[in-house]
Amino acid sequence: MFRTSSILILLTSATAILATLDPATSNTKGKYPANLGCSASKTSTAIQAAECSHNTRVSGTQTFAVFTTDHQYDSAHGAPYGTCKAYTCDADTSDMVADADSWTFYWGDKEIGEEEGEGAGCIKSPDDGTCGCENSDGTFVYGGSDCV
Repeated sequence: MFRTSSILILLTSATAILATLDPATSNTKGKYPANLGCSASKTSTAIQAAECSHNTRVSGTQTFAVFTTDHQYDSAHGAPYGTCKAYTCDADTSDMVADADSWTFYWGDKEIGEEEGEGAGCIKSPDDGTCGCENSDGTFVYGGSDCV
Protein backbone atom coordinates (compact mmCIF):
# COMPACT_ATOMS: atom_id res chain seq x y z
CA MET A 1 0.00 0.00 0.00
CA PHE A 2 1.27 3.49 -0.87
CA ARG A 3 1.89 6.03 1.86
CA THR A 4 0.26 9.45 1.46
CA SER A 5 3.70 10.99 0.95
CA SER A 6 4.47 8.54 -1.88
CA ILE A 7 1.25 9.43 -3.67
CA LEU A 8 1.92 13.14 -3.19
CA ILE A 9 5.44 12.76 -4.60
CA LEU A 10 4.03 11.10 -7.70
CA LEU A 11 1.39 13.79 -8.12
CA THR A 12 3.76 16.70 -7.58
CA SER A 13 6.35 15.15 -9.86
CA ALA A 14 3.80 15.03 -12.67
CA THR A 15 2.91 18.70 -12.28
CA ALA A 16 6.37 20.01 -11.43
CA ILE A 17 7.76 19.19 -14.87
CA LEU A 18 6.18 22.33 -16.29
CA ALA A 19 7.02 24.62 -13.37
CA THR A 20 9.74 27.28 -13.31
CA LEU A 21 11.20 28.72 -10.10
CA ASP A 22 9.97 32.33 -9.95
CA PRO A 23 8.53 33.34 -6.54
CA ALA A 24 5.43 35.54 -6.43
CA THR A 25 6.00 39.23 -5.73
CA SER A 26 2.90 39.63 -3.52
CA ASN A 27 -0.03 37.64 -2.15
CA THR A 28 -3.44 37.85 -0.51
CA LYS A 29 -4.39 35.07 1.89
CA GLY A 30 -8.05 34.18 2.40
CA LYS A 31 -9.36 35.90 -0.75
CA TYR A 32 -9.57 35.46 -4.51
CA PRO A 33 -10.74 37.84 -7.29
CA ALA A 34 -14.49 37.69 -7.96
CA ASN A 35 -13.79 38.44 -11.62
CA LEU A 36 -10.83 36.34 -12.75
CA GLY A 37 -10.69 38.04 -16.16
CA CYS A 38 -9.82 34.87 -18.10
CA SER A 39 -9.78 31.11 -17.85
CA ALA A 40 -6.94 29.39 -16.04
CA SER A 41 -4.04 28.60 -18.38
CA LYS A 42 -2.87 25.72 -16.19
CA THR A 43 -4.42 23.80 -13.29
CA SER A 44 -2.20 21.73 -10.97
CA THR A 45 -3.73 19.51 -8.29
CA ALA A 46 -2.37 18.05 -5.04
CA ILE A 47 0.50 20.55 -4.76
CA GLN A 48 1.72 22.62 -1.82
CA ALA A 49 0.67 26.26 -1.53
CA ALA A 50 4.41 27.00 -1.47
CA GLU A 51 4.83 25.32 -4.88
CA CYS A 52 2.01 27.48 -6.23
CA SER A 53 3.66 30.63 -4.85
CA HIS A 54 7.24 29.80 -5.89
CA ASN A 55 6.79 28.41 -9.41
CA THR A 56 5.22 29.79 -12.55
CA ARG A 57 3.32 27.11 -14.45
CA VAL A 58 2.50 28.56 -17.88
CA SER A 59 4.32 29.29 -21.09
CA GLY A 60 4.41 33.05 -21.42
CA THR A 61 3.85 35.46 -18.55
CA GLN A 62 1.97 34.24 -15.49
CA THR A 63 0.30 37.19 -13.73
CA PHE A 64 -1.45 35.49 -10.84
CA ALA A 65 -2.50 32.12 -9.41
CA VAL A 66 -5.32 31.09 -7.11
CA PHE A 67 -4.61 28.27 -4.66
CA THR A 68 -7.51 26.40 -3.03
CA THR A 69 -6.79 24.08 -0.08
CA ASP A 70 -7.82 20.43 -0.37
CA HIS A 71 -8.31 19.31 3.23
CA GLN A 72 -7.81 15.60 2.52
CA TYR A 73 -4.06 16.36 2.69
CA ASP A 74 -4.10 18.38 5.93
CA SER A 75 -1.99 15.83 7.81
CA ALA A 76 0.67 15.51 5.07
CA HIS A 77 4.13 17.08 5.40
CA GLY A 78 4.19 20.39 3.53
CA ALA A 79 0.48 21.11 3.95
CA PRO A 80 -1.49 22.93 2.85
CA TYR A 81 -1.92 21.01 -0.39
CA GLY A 82 -4.55 21.81 -2.96
CA THR A 83 -5.28 23.08 -6.46
CA CYS A 84 -3.28 25.87 -8.10
CA LYS A 85 -4.86 27.64 -11.06
CA ALA A 86 -2.47 29.86 -13.00
CA TYR A 87 -3.58 32.85 -15.10
CA THR A 88 -2.00 35.07 -17.76
CA CYS A 89 -4.46 38.00 -17.71
CA ASP A 90 -4.50 40.95 -15.31
CA ALA A 91 -6.14 40.23 -11.97
CA ASP A 92 -9.13 42.40 -11.09
CA THR A 93 -8.59 43.02 -7.38
CA SER A 94 -11.36 45.60 -7.03
CA ASP A 95 -13.80 42.91 -5.83
CA MET A 96 -12.27 40.11 -3.77
CA VAL A 97 -14.23 37.14 -2.39
CA ALA A 98 -13.40 36.12 1.19
CA ASP A 99 -12.64 32.40 1.42
CA ALA A 100 -10.46 30.93 4.18
CA ASP A 101 -9.35 28.11 1.85
CA SER A 102 -8.09 30.42 -0.92
CA TRP A 103 -4.79 32.19 -1.41
CA THR A 104 -3.97 34.43 -4.38
CA PHE A 105 -0.39 34.91 -5.54
CA TYR A 106 0.71 37.70 -7.92
CA TRP A 107 3.71 38.17 -10.24
CA GLY A 108 4.93 41.39 -11.80
CA ASP A 109 6.34 44.81 -11.08
CA LYS A 110 3.32 46.11 -9.19
CA GLU A 111 2.58 44.95 -5.67
CA ILE A 112 -1.06 43.92 -6.09
CA GLY A 113 -1.52 41.64 -3.10
CA GLU A 114 -2.15 42.67 0.48
CA GLU A 115 1.23 41.25 1.56
CA GLU A 116 4.64 41.57 -0.08
CA GLY A 117 6.46 38.43 -1.27
CA GLU A 118 5.42 34.86 -1.96
CA GLY A 119 3.88 34.40 1.50
CA ALA A 120 3.73 30.61 1.75
CA GLY A 121 7.22 29.87 3.06
CA CYS A 122 9.51 27.18 1.72
CA ILE A 123 8.58 24.19 -0.40
CA LYS A 124 8.75 21.17 1.90
CA SER A 125 9.66 17.55 1.44
CA PRO A 126 6.48 15.46 1.44
CA ASP A 127 8.46 12.77 3.31
CA ASP A 128 9.58 14.72 6.37
CA GLY A 129 8.69 18.43 5.96
CA THR A 130 12.29 19.61 5.46
CA CYS A 131 12.62 22.84 3.46
CA GLY A 132 14.14 22.75 0.02
CA CYS A 133 13.11 23.14 -3.60
CA GLU A 134 12.11 20.93 -6.46
CA ASN A 135 13.79 20.73 -9.85
CA SER A 136 11.63 20.72 -12.97
CA ASP A 137 12.15 16.95 -13.24
CA GLY A 138 10.41 16.49 -9.86
CA THR A 139 13.57 15.83 -7.83
CA PHE A 140 13.36 17.37 -4.35
CA VAL A 141 16.59 19.09 -3.26
CA TYR A 142 16.91 19.19 0.54
CA GLY A 143 17.94 22.67 1.70
CA GLY A 144 18.02 23.90 -1.90
CA SER A 145 16.87 27.34 -3.01
CA ASP A 146 18.16 27.51 -6.57
CA CYS A 147 16.36 24.66 -8.31
CA VAL A 148 15.86 24.69 -12.06
